[in-house]
Amino acid sequence: MNSRIERDQTIDFKRYYLYGFIINLIPIYVFYPIRTIKTIQQSNIGTSSATTMGKVFTERIKAEGVRGFFKGVGVYGLGSISGRLVHFSTYDALRDMVHKGKGSSVGLGWLENRSHSTINALLGTLSAVITSSFMIPFDVISQQLQVAKSPLLASNNVTQINNTSPTLKRAISTATTSNQPTYIVTSHNTPLTHNVSDSHLHPVSLRNNFITRLKPKDVPLHRFLYRGWAAGLLNTISFFPAYFFTYTYTLETLQENQHRSPFLPTSYIFLSVSAGVMAGATATFTSAPFDVVKTRIQIAREAGQKELRWWNMAASIVKTEGVKGLFVGMSARMWVIVPLGSLNFWVFEKVRDWSVVKIPLKVE
Repeated sequence: MNSRIERDQTIDFKRYYLYGFIINLIPIYVFYPIRTIKTIQQSNIGTSSATTMGKVFTERIKAEGVRGFFKGVGVYGLGSISGRLVHFSTYDALRDMVHKGKGSSVGLGWLENRSHSTINALLGTLSAVITSSFMIPFDVISQQLQVAKSPLLASNNVTQINNTSPTLKRAISTATTSNQPTYIVTSHNTPLTHNVSDSHLHPVSLRNNFITRLKPKDVPLHRFLYRGWAAGLLNTISFFPAYFFTYTYTLETLQENQHRSPFLPTSYIFLSVSAGVMAGATATFTSAPFDVVKTRIQIAREAGQKELRWWNMAASIVKTEGVKGLFVGMSARMWVIVPLGSLNFWVFEKVRDWSVVKIPLKVE
């Protein structure tokens, strides 16, 4: 990193969380439509339905309009901002302790003589693992809402729906015939709900108890909210070491070789953004299979809930689509992670710099 916290300085976490909340809020709304497209793409594995970004975008616009791209954004935003602040505050606190020779107090003394690349990769992964479990429920709910039919449309009767245009809508389900679940995506004109005629589909009750509507009746709440936890953990473990290591290594390499490319800008923000682009692209590729598996588990709705395991899901995807099925939606994910990853550390350091205060001197 470019700067460190001195011994006579500390972080005012009230400022840290306030600035972090404000500066992370806008990107969530800007990039959330692409996240929705990615979720829809990954839900179509094993079918001939449209999976390109352009076709998914067109289909969602025709079916639900612009609002259809922001379903679940409130839940995701709450979890994303909270998780990001916890992640980086944990990472920064641990890194500061290691750099100041206090790592042994938290069992990290063995890191004190390591390279910056290794320290950043390991501490970034450790802090990400801590926050991964925190984020899972928000992921589950937001992705369920992304692929669900609009509650207001779902409250209409079947006759009204059949009188509309014959545009095909996706329905995501699982059908189990053996110990290994088979995951099916079909196309039809009915909304994606448990039962159109159920009385609990009234819009008011949906708003008041949307988790109950999303959760299958035979699945306990805690299992529903933490479904895909193992795949999410593997996604974290495969993403952050690659991201932090690539970022630090690329940044240090660029700084050491600035004199060889005098025609390029030498400002820290340019070098940081360049390193962030490389880090984001690398980490997106290495973690793509686990992201696909996690999404497929978290959006599953009907039968086979008790048999959802990440290795069964991965095997099912490879069996039906081959290895390429584990990389569906990666281009959309790149459009989110690379821009955010390019500014991630620069924004993080700015928030940290704005939050650093002097430690008051003790009066004898």
